[in-house]
Amino acid sequence: MKLSWESHGPIALAVLSGEFASDGPDELRRSALERLSQGAKSIVLDLSNVTLADSAALEALLWLSEQAARAGGALRLVAPQHAIREALRLTRLAERFECAESVELAARSLR
Repeated sequence: MKLSWESHGPIALAVLSGEFASDGPDELRRSALERLSQGAKSIVLDLSNVTLADSAALEALLWLSEQAARAGGALRLVAPQHAIREALRLTRLAERFECAESVELAARSLR
C-alpha cells in the first residue's frame, strides 16, 4: 500500500493506493494519530485506487472514524472501489461510513 497525506487546515487528506492489507492498516493508524495530534479534526480517506482491503483494513476504518469523532470531526471515504463497498455491505458496516465521489465533495461535507 502507498500512503500520502496532505493537510488542509482542520482536514487531513490521506490518499491510499494498492492493497490496503498486511502492514497498511497499522501504518494508517500511526500516521493518522500524528495528524490528529497536530490539530486535524477530520480525515478524508481517498480509496479510489485501493484494489483490496482485508479485515484489518476494515477495523482500521472503524478505529479511524472513532478517533476523528473524538477529535470533534469525522471521517469521509472517497470513491471506494466495488470490492470495498461490498465488504462494507457484507459486514454491515456500510451505514457507519459516509462516502463521497470526490475529495472536493467529501471536504465540502465536513465544513
